[in-house]
Amino acid sequence: MHRFFDVATLLGLVMHPPSVAVERLLYGTGVGLLLGIGFGLQTGRSFGSTSLALELFIVLAVGCFVLGWMLGNGSGPLARWFSHETEDAMAKRVRSDIEEVHRSEDVTAKWAEMEAKVLTEDLGEEA
Repeated sequence: MHRFFDVATLLGLVMHPPSVAVERLLYGTGVGLLLGIGFGLQTGRSFGSTSLALELFIVLAVGCFVLGWMLGNGSGPLARWFSHETEDAMAKRVRSDIEEVHRSEDVTAKWAEMEAKVLTEDLGEEA
Protein backbone atom coordinates (compact mmCIF):
# COMPACT_ATOMS: atom_id res chain seq x y z
CA MET A 1 0.00 0.00 0.00
CA HIS A 2 3.00 2.31 0.46
CA ARG A 3 3.36 2.57 -3.33
CA PHE A 4 0.06 4.41 -3.54
CA PHE A 5 0.81 7.16 -1.01
CA ASP A 6 4.49 7.93 -1.50
CA VAL A 7 5.35 11.61 -0.93
CA ALA A 8 8.50 11.51 -3.08
CA THR A 9 6.48 10.16 -5.98
CA LEU A 10 3.76 12.76 -5.52
CA LEU A 11 6.43 15.45 -5.71
CA GLY A 12 7.82 13.87 -8.87
CA LEU A 13 11.18 12.92 -7.33
CA VAL A 14 10.96 9.17 -7.90
CA MET A 15 9.54 7.15 -10.75
CA HIS A 16 7.78 3.85 -10.07
CA PRO A 17 7.95 0.87 -12.42
CA PRO A 18 5.30 0.69 -15.17
CA SER A 19 3.57 -2.19 -13.38
CA VAL A 20 2.71 0.09 -10.45
CA ALA A 21 1.04 2.61 -12.78
CA VAL A 22 -1.01 -0.14 -14.44
CA GLU A 23 -1.87 -1.60 -11.03
CA ARG A 24 -3.18 1.79 -9.90
CA LEU A 25 -5.13 2.14 -13.14
CA LEU A 26 -6.77 -1.26 -12.64
CA TYR A 27 -7.69 -0.50 -9.02
CA GLY A 28 -9.07 2.90 -10.04
CA THR A 29 -11.12 1.34 -12.82
CA GLY A 30 -12.43 -1.26 -10.37
CA VAL A 31 -13.49 1.47 -7.93
CA GLY A 32 -15.19 3.37 -10.77
CA LEU A 33 -17.08 0.25 -11.78
CA LEU A 34 -18.16 -0.30 -8.16
CA LEU A 35 -19.37 3.30 -8.12
CA GLY A 36 -21.36 2.59 -11.29
CA ILE A 37 -22.87 -0.48 -9.61
CA GLY A 38 -23.86 1.65 -6.62
CA PHE A 39 -25.49 4.27 -8.84
CA GLY A 40 -27.34 1.53 -10.72
CA LEU A 41 -28.66 0.07 -7.48
CA GLN A 42 -29.71 3.54 -6.30
CA THR A 43 -31.75 4.13 -9.43
CA GLY A 44 -33.70 0.94 -8.86
CA ARG A 45 -31.91 -1.57 -11.05
CA SER A 46 -31.85 -5.06 -9.65
CA PHE A 47 -29.83 -8.20 -10.18
CA GLY A 48 -31.21 -10.67 -12.67
CA SER A 49 -33.19 -8.11 -14.67
CA THR A 50 -33.40 -8.28 -18.45
CA SER A 51 -30.35 -6.06 -18.81
CA LEU A 52 -27.24 -7.78 -17.53
CA ALA A 53 -25.32 -4.51 -17.18
CA LEU A 54 -25.14 -4.72 -13.39
CA GLU A 55 -23.75 -8.25 -13.49
CA LEU A 56 -21.30 -7.26 -16.22
CA PHE A 57 -20.07 -4.32 -14.12
CA ILE A 58 -19.56 -6.67 -11.15
CA VAL A 59 -17.57 -9.14 -13.24
CA LEU A 60 -15.44 -6.35 -14.73
CA ALA A 61 -14.83 -4.76 -11.30
CA VAL A 62 -13.75 -8.08 -9.79
CA GLY A 63 -11.58 -8.74 -12.85
CA CYS A 64 -9.87 -5.35 -12.49
CA PHE A 65 -9.21 -5.92 -8.79
CA VAL A 66 -7.87 -9.44 -9.37
CA LEU A 67 -5.62 -8.35 -12.26
CA GLY A 68 -4.33 -5.42 -10.21
CA TRP A 69 -3.60 -7.66 -7.24
CA MET A 70 -1.85 -10.24 -9.43
CA LEU A 71 0.23 -7.56 -11.14
CA GLY A 72 1.22 -6.14 -7.76
CA ASN A 73 2.51 -9.59 -6.79
CA GLY A 74 4.47 -9.87 -10.05
CA SER A 75 2.33 -12.66 -11.46
CA GLY A 76 -0.58 -13.02 -13.82
CA PRO A 77 -1.08 -12.35 -17.52
CA LEU A 78 -0.08 -8.67 -17.38
CA ALA A 79 3.21 -9.22 -15.50
CA ARG A 80 5.12 -10.14 -18.64
CA TRP A 81 4.10 -6.93 -20.43
CA PHE A 82 4.69 -4.42 -17.65
CA SER A 83 8.09 -4.29 -16.00
CA HIS A 84 8.33 -4.63 -12.23
CA GLU A 85 11.95 -3.43 -12.41
CA THR A 86 12.95 -0.38 -10.35
CA GLU A 87 14.61 2.60 -11.99
CA ASP A 88 18.00 1.73 -10.46
CA ALA A 89 17.83 -1.91 -11.59
CA MET A 90 16.82 -0.82 -15.09
CA ALA A 91 19.72 1.68 -15.23
CA LYS A 92 22.19 -1.04 -14.16
CA ARG A 93 20.82 -3.45 -16.77
CA VAL A 94 21.01 -0.86 -19.54
CA ARG A 95 24.56 0.11 -18.50
CA SER A 96 25.69 -3.53 -18.61
CA ASP A 97 24.03 -3.96 -22.03
CA ILE A 98 25.86 -0.90 -23.36
CA GLU A 99 29.18 -2.14 -21.93
CA GLU A 100 28.61 -5.52 -23.57
CA VAL A 101 27.96 -3.85 -26.93
CA HIS A 102 31.17 -1.80 -26.57
CA ARG A 103 33.19 -4.93 -25.74
CA SER A 104 31.67 -6.67 -28.75
CA GLU A 105 32.56 -3.73 -31.00
CA ASP A 106 36.13 -3.73 -29.66
CA VAL A 107 36.52 -7.44 -30.41
CA THR A 108 35.13 -6.93 -33.91
CA ALA A 109 37.52 -4.03 -34.54
CA LYS A 110 40.51 -6.09 -33.33
CA TRP A 111 39.53 -8.98 -35.61
CA ALA A 112 39.29 -6.58 -38.55
CA GLU A 113 42.76 -5.19 -37.75
CA MET A 114 44.24 -8.69 -37.54
CA GLU A 115 42.61 -9.71 -40.79
CA ALA A 116 43.90 -6.59 -42.54
CA LYS A 117 47.41 -7.24 -41.19
CA VAL A 118 47.35 -10.88 -42.37
CA LEU A 119 46.10 -9.85 -45.82
CA THR A 120 48.79 -7.18 -46.23
CA GLU A 121 51.46 -9.70 -45.15
CA ASP A 122 50.09 -12.23 -47.66
CA LEU A 123 50.10 -9.61 -50.42
CA GLY A 124 53.67 -8.61 -49.45
CA GLU A 125 54.84 -12.24 -49.74
CA GLU A 126 53.22 -12.68 -53.17
CA ALA A 127 54.97 -9.62 -54.60
